[in-house]
Amino acid sequence: MNRLNEGLEVRLPPRAPYQTRPFDLGRAGVSTQDKDAKLGGGIFKTKTTPFQGDPDIEQVVGANEFKNWGKNISFMAGYTLVVHSIKGVCKVVKWAKGEGRRVRVAGFRHSWSDVFAATGDVIVMFLPYDTLVELPYEDPPPTFKTELAGITPVASVAGRSAPSGNGYYKVMAGTTNETFRQWCFANKKFCLPLNVIMVEVTFGGTNAPICHGSGLSTTTLSDLVVEVEYVDANGVVQIVNDPTELLAASGAFGLLGVVVSITLKLDEMGVTNMMPVKVPMPLAIPPPKGYEIPYEVQKIIKDKGITDAQLKDAQKDFERRCEQDFYLEWFWFPYQDEIWVNTWSKRFVTDEDVNLSAYPGDGILNGVKSQQVQATLAETTVNYTPFRWLSGRAQAFILGLTSLLALPSITDQSQAIRTFQSEAQHFRRGIQNFRCWDTEWEIPIGKVQGKPNYDTIQRAWWDGITAIYNRKDAPVRVALEMRLTGGSNVILAPQRGNEVTASIEVLTTLITPKDDWLSFMQQIADKWTSYEVVKDSKGNIVYPRPHWAKQWAGLQVNKKPIEKYFKEDAYKGAFTQFKETYGKIIARTGNKVDDTLKVFGNDMMERLIFH
Repeated sequence: MNRLNEGLEVRLPPRAPYQTRPFDLGRAGVSTQDKDAKLGGGIFKTKTTPFQGDPDIEQVVGANEFKNWGKNISFMAGYTLVVHSIKGVCKVVKWAKGEGRRVRVAGFRHSWSDVFAATGDVIVMFLPYDTLVELPYEDPPPTFKTELAGITPVASVAGRSAPSGNGYYKVMAGTTNETFRQWCFANKKFCLPLNVIMVEVTFGGTNAPICHGSGLSTTTLSDLVVEVEYVDANGVVQIVNDPTELLAASGAFGLLGVVVSITLKLDEMGVTNMMPVKVPMPLAIPPPKGYEIPYEVQKIIKDKGITDAQLKDAQKDFERRCEQDFYLEWFWFPYQDEIWVNTWSKRFVTDEDVNLSAYPGDGILNGVKSQQVQATLAETTVNYTPFRWLSGRAQAFILGLTSLLALPSITDQSQAIRTFQSEAQHFRRGIQNFRCWDTEWEIPIGKVQGKPNYDTIQRAWWDGITAIYNRKDAPVRVALEMRLTGGSNVILAPQRGNEVTASIEVLTTLITPKDDWLSFMQQIADKWTSYEVVKDSKGNIVYPRPHWAKQWAGLQVNKKPIEKYFKEDAYKGAFTQFKETYGKIIARTGNKVDDTLKVFGNDMMERLIFH
């Protein structure tokens, strides 16, 4: 029995009895290849290493079968290692190179694209194995000691001090967002201007595929990186802090080596009065003029007596939020009549804010533990056989209704949630405990008379809603979510060159029929890649691009396989620029590109950039 919340108990199966053992690399001349491994046949038994006694490295025995969090990618790893120090990373890389094996880092495995390792490769992790892969999530035990998690101030980087109002902080790659959140709450001086919602994921994992937060003034996490520290193919620690080199190194997908830390430019801490609210669907983001509204929405308008005047006021409110609020996010749970609107502005911390509480706190009804339990119960429900007997639409309706009920709706200013910016960024906990499939596109938005082209933003949002309503098979059973961001300077960022980006995400359950989900992904990709051409400040076309870490494999864009679309359109020039900058970094550090890719390569990224 696993007690998840006082007064509420959830019965869960016992955790698998994985074993760890010290992994001594002192005898690196001894081969550990398993001659009987059938790499192509799905059978690959991890041979226990003969090395013993190294406190920096543990081999996880019985964990050679790799599965990502969304369970859409799997393979048989050669070795699964938990490494506690930079010295340990260096030793692993030297040994793996001698063995002819590649090394890839995999933390919480929160990517749906094939950015991971492959059969026979060495998987490196910086936190305990159970922490990373078992549900429900539990923090690492106090006994777990590691050099690869933590936050320290940095006075300057390459002789450059942080600009006024900012600070440089070195964040170890194994640091979770929860650890960082606690640090921000404790010091109350600096925080990230943007972040992903989840608190469990690591900074190495969110930075490598160029993740983002929300807000028209925000970029990506990789744009905030001022220095990258990594272990190269020879097991030597290297540093990249040149601004030009960082355009590639800050979002390099692990191709340079094992990143052990990133130094980030943080902002002064902000405070916000959160007033998330549930709004009738047509009034949260009004449909653009002339848009063919689905019948179900027409019925909502009629039943609620929504007038043209209300729609005009709603349009003004939507534009006001976009232009005045710092954080911008909208959630629609399929077949619900309301949308959850979560936008807020911020101000700097004052002496009066010192005693602000953490959010969501320890409340019984909707505190951290309660939210974690809610997500765990949702995962249990989805995997409960009688739930699977329901129609897809019924499943989506039940999940949506319960999700909407669990979210706050505040209309009275006196009831606003006053909290630190770093707390507001992580307004929902327990997401790790509920598995899903996820596709997301970064849609470039032009400007009209200096303002975002709201018509395109609204059309993209309503095309998602309409596509969901038009499908009888209910391929979307969790949520449609939109955040608005700025652009990016990082070479491989999907937002690169955009003035404004509509980042729209679609999520469904793992029990949704795979073919239904894949066909919907194609359907919505067709819509989101069909809008009018948008150009950057230099007159170059900027293209809709999927989030690198989400699901997009197998899609077609404009009758091209998506990887061809990447090469010929979406990243034309970017792949060449990345390759050139990458090559310069490798040469500067005394390495060769081919040798580096032999140790740290990824099949998908090599296919796109280097082949």
